[in-house]
Amino acid sequence: MKSVPCIFRYWLFQVCLVFFIGGSVCAAQDSEVGAERDDFVSDASFVVGTYDPTSAKHSVDSIVALADQFLESLGEEQKSKCLGKLSSERRREWTNLPARNDADGVKLSELNKEQIEKACALMGSLFSRQGFEKMRSIMLADDQLLKDGKPRRGFGTENFAIVIFGLPSKTEPWCFQLDGHHVGANISIQGRKMTMSPSFIGTQPQAFKIGDVEYRPFKNETEMAHQLAMSLSDEQVKKAVVQPKRARIVAGPGRDDFVPVPQGLPCEQLTKKQQAVLMNLIEQWVGDLPPKQSEKRMRKIRSELSQMSFAWNGNRSPESDISYRIQSPSLIIEYACQDLGGDPLDHLHSNYRDPTNDYGGQLNQ
Repeated sequence: MKSVPCIFRYWLFQVCLVFFIGGSVCAAQDSEVGAERDDFVSDASFVVGTYDPTSAKHSVDSIVALADQFLESLGEEQKSKCLGKLSSERRREWTNLPARNDADGVKLSELNKEQIEKACALMGSLFSRQGFEKMRSIMLADDQLLKDGKPRRGFGTENFAIVIFGLPSKTEPWCFQLDGHHVGANISIQGRKMTMSPSFIGTQPQAFKIGDVEYRPFKNETEMAHQLAMSLSDEQVKKAVVQPKRARIVAGPGRDDFVPVPQGLPCEQLTKKQQAVLMNLIEQWVGDLPPKQSEKRMRKIRSELSQMSFAWNGNRSPESDISYRIQSPSLIIEYACQDLGGDPLDHLHSNYRDPTNDYGGQLNQ
């Protein structure tokens, strides 16, 4: 019997590898998409929880087209709730608190399955996959605060709302706002330019399961920060640790134009390895935007390393009740554990701002 030529064996190996990998990917997708309706507390949770953003495109044309398709799917009353003027001061009334009855926006509870799918498609285009999955996880986390899965005013995926300020445009500025408990995400857009400043992102609980899937919305924001803190030398600790107890977020909702006095360790005093961890940590917020926009933003942030500070409050050991702040001329990131709920490690808040570009003030420059 003749031996199989080497080139044929190589080709056969490659084909088998592709089938193996492809089968594994499909199996993972099938298990996620195969979640049952009974695993979720509402129809809105089921649609959001099983939506697949894999094929999302982030081009200007795609974002505007999907925004138009979402708006066209709304009835007149729904559209009137969803749309606002770009110049409206209500853009600044976002909050991380449970939704008020009189809050702006059309709630997911007011939308049918097709409309929610169109909303998810728009969010999949406006956010990176990281960003979409984070928003999804936070919504589903809020469902865990419902008592026996029953509706609760202001809580749960159903009470998240979408507001569009201005009209979606390929050239003119407009804004997409996602509002709900633990999310106040403001994405200002003009053509290819985007900013997510200011935005509040939090979660409670910090970990939970739906079916066989475990969710941890703030896994990296927590673990990378502790990794950086634990890597500090004794001399670095003296500058980085501001106080032994956790502090509060100071530049959150309702604090527009407030820039705190920088505290902590100058980041130029970090080692190269520590600086790499720091940049990966920052990217957990910046990377919520599509790749091109987040890469541009990260270049700007890296250029400010010599003006950046890292401040820590609390014990540095893992599983500690802490807060931290990363600050430079165009960046404020705050993270803090919260007392409400009994376990501070289970209730997390964060805030992201670019003081030079809140609400897209510099997009047209």
